[in-house]
Amino acid sequence: MDSISLKEFNILRDSGINILDSRPTSHFSNNHIPGSIGISINGSFEYMVNCFFPEKGKLILISKKDRLSESVLRLESEGFLDIKYFDITLWINADMESAQVERVDASEASKYVENIVDVSNSEDWEVLHVKGVSNVPLIELIKSPNLIASNSVLYCGNGHKSMAAVSFLLTKNIITTDITGGLSAMLVDSPDLEI
Repeated sequence: MDSISLKEFNILRDSGINILDSRPTSHFSNNHIPGSIGISINGSFEYMVNCFFPEKGKLILISKKDRLSESVLRLESEGFLDIKYFDITLWINADMESAQVERVDASEASKYVENIVDVSNSEDWEVLHVKGVSNVPLIELIKSPNLIASNSVLYCGNGHKSMAAVSFLLTKNIITTDITGGLSAMLVDSPDLEI
């Protein structure tokens, strides 16, 4: 699949088409197009795509080139049939405005306990979570973004849902961050946390 041009991308973006960025969370946090939703192909991709885009409408897909075919196939299997691919290097090379997410390292998580929110599914939260931390499942957060306060620090099992949540909240002008690697990383790097 060939990329649409920067001009076509901007026309579609201005028309309100959803932009899905399937690159890994580290790539998305370092450099992404404002307004895009970061749903890493390495996470619960199909689940999250259906949470964010239940209408199965038109999508602009940003993907690593070596995962593009996989991203498209997995989207098509979920009923997304009108997908345009955009090569983000066209955006970067044109020196267009990019956004970043400053993430919290798992080893520093204990410093943010009062602001931490777990965005895992409630079933996963019941099995294992940081003691004293509230749970706002991703699907609920999408329905009611105001459940999350600005300056919250989000996490989930491995950091995929939390980055998707951070990117979505940015589109609502709610500025949050997440913990790199999620609960899995905190279990190793933050032994002082009560879990």
